[in-house]
Amino acid sequence: MKEVRYEQIATVLETWDAARFGSKEFDNEFGMVALERLFELQPRAKKVFGYDQGEDIGKSHATVHATAFAGLFDSVFQMLGPDLEFIEDILRQVGRRHKSMGVSPSFFPYMGQALVHAVEKYLGKSLTAEQRIAWEEVYDSISNEIVKNILQ
Repeated sequence: MKEVRYEQIATVLETWDAARFGSKEFDNEFGMVALERLFELQPRAKKVFGYDQGEDIGKSHATVHATAFAGLFDSVFQMLGPDLEFIEDILRQVGRRHKSMGVSPSFFPYMGQALVHAVEKYLGKSLTAEQRIAWEEVYDSISNEIVKNILQ
């Protein structure tokens, strides 16, 4: 996994905590905000969630995924640090799971944009340039590891 500077990790954790603890419904809502933005940016991603089988099926799958979304990022962010071996194992599993669901690696840049959008919504303001760069670097490192395992 590509190493990320400590300052960038600290910036991501600081803004993540500010967004997370600023809303009582964060776990239930954050993932849906991110997925809705993903679907705006890349409508083809809706197929992964079953929207091609009907709106109700798609919403049901998206809701289940959205609920786990914040928890996954929370767990990954808490594990960022000097010992990357454990997090790499988890991201390998996430990559294999995404591969089995038919997730295209081309969706990951859009998901990064959607993630930043959701963080900004919960912060109630835009990220600074420095914060945005930190989010992009950390997300790129995480998503590159997942994509590497999708492509295997």
